Amino acid sequence: TRTSKAHNNQIHILMRCFFLISICLFLSVSSDFEEDLQAVLSYYRCNPNCTFKHSEITSKTLPFYPLSCSSICGILVVNENTDLPYFQLKALFQPLETLRGGIRIENTTGTSIVNNSQLIDARAIYNTYLMSIPSEECPFYVLNNKKLDVSTLCESSNYRQLLEIQVYNNKKDCGCRGDQLTSGNMRSYKKCIGLFNGLKLTNMTTSSDLKSLSKISVIKGNVEIAYTNFTDLSFFKHLEKVKGRSFDSPETVILDIHDNPNMIRLGLNAVSYYLVGNVEPQWEGSMNLQNLHPDFCLTYQEVTALSTVRFKNLQAKFCETEMDTGYTKSCKFTSMKNLDSDCVIIFGNVVIESGDEEYVGKLEETIRDIYGSLTIQNTNLEDIRFLNSLTYIYFLHETIPVIRIINNPKLKKVALPYMMSIFAKGKKEVVIDNNAPNLFRASISCLAFQHHIRANVTYNGRNCSKQSMKPKQAVNWEQFMFILHS
Repeated sequence: TRTSKAHNNQIHILMRCFFLISICLFLSVSSDFEEDLQAVLSYYRCNPNCTFKHSEITSKTLPFYPLSCSSICGILVVNENTDLPYFQLKALFQPLETLRGGIRIENTTGTSIVNNSQLIDARAIYNTYLMSIPSEECPFYVLNNKKLDVSTLCESSNYRQLLEIQVYNNKKDCGCRGDQLTSGNMRSYKKCIGLFNGLKLTNMTTSSDLKSLSKISVIKGNVEIAYTNFTDLSFFKHLEKVKGRSFDSPETVILDIHDNPNMIRLGLNAVSYYLVGNVEPQWEGSMNLQNLHPDFCLTYQEVTALSTVRFKNLQAKFCETEMDTGYTKSCKFTSMKNLDSDCVIIFGNVVIESGDEEYVGKLEETIRDIYGSLTIQNTNLEDIRFLNSLTYIYFLHETIPVIRIINNPKLKKVALPYMMSIFAKGKKEVVIDNNAPNLFRASISCLAFQHHIRANVTYNGRNCSKQSMKPKQAVNWEQFMFILHS
């Protein structure tokens, strides 16, 4: 940990970290110390010469501390038994750049982070970066420091990714614990702007106390809302974002709304573009909308905010009377002939068929979103570059494919270069059949297209992954990347 401005090294506390800053009474370091230490040593395959195996730092254990190592494995404990003066602790930690394990500072009598009973200086916490393995977040607690102001800690740059941070009983805390919210204590959350540790609203009924949640703008941690009589979530008047972890499991859901039979709307008025997000950037946000009112529907603003979300279940339809797109021009599709030439958003199933070749220019450089399916059939088109600007397709019909490109004998190339996401109720099926021979010259070309649009592509009756590829049709990686971006 940084102990002064002159100390510019940063400790990266990895995996099983236990960062306890407290003046609570602990009877022992930890009954699980040996187990925790062994977990650290086995996970990191630590260098024995750079490992500290003792349960506390004292003058007796100091000779075993690996002073010459800038990277150390161990669980460093500074407590009431630590009989080293401040300057000696400062010199001890000066070379340390990376700590694989954890650090505990408890029951001490100093006034700074390295030595703390009357703790007032938390700069070292702000300057420490914690990294967890994807399946396990570092426990992080700042507790019972009556003179410590950590009101800005939760949103500081090094801790924004933490979902289970617990900061309370200090002079000034940050955040509120969503996991402790109940119908009985809800009124105490009136001043809360952010929640940590997730939130469960289950087996509740509508009451005036729900207004106590009106200031909350961010919830960190997974959320479940179930078995209520709520008609909507409008009591979250300022909620903009839910950030959680779904890992790579289709069963783990960040925002799980299910079994609320009276719910007909989400009713979130302040949603941001990414309403549901994952703190792990390699994974997308996830959501479940299941067993709600039969008329449950999503507005244009809500659908847009959920456009990049993976759904476990999406039992919803569009709110046809609440699809106001603001100043962006939207059109209702009846036919290509009758369609205006400057539509950015189209509502309805778009069908391009024989005789429509002369009208496809209406879509070029303007079309962005389609709320419905896309069908191109029985045409003499040679490519679909008029759809180059298409970015999103939103489709809530379970029985037909989202995209169908069929019976176009001259169609030699299919690409949707700016497609970001298909928002669909079912499996995001795309069917490409009976077009020009070798439209996809090799299975890797089909797979590249499938990967790019994030959908299940069936080409000439077979899944992309099952397409045969003749040696003459092999595609090198340069061609593969061109396919992805062309």
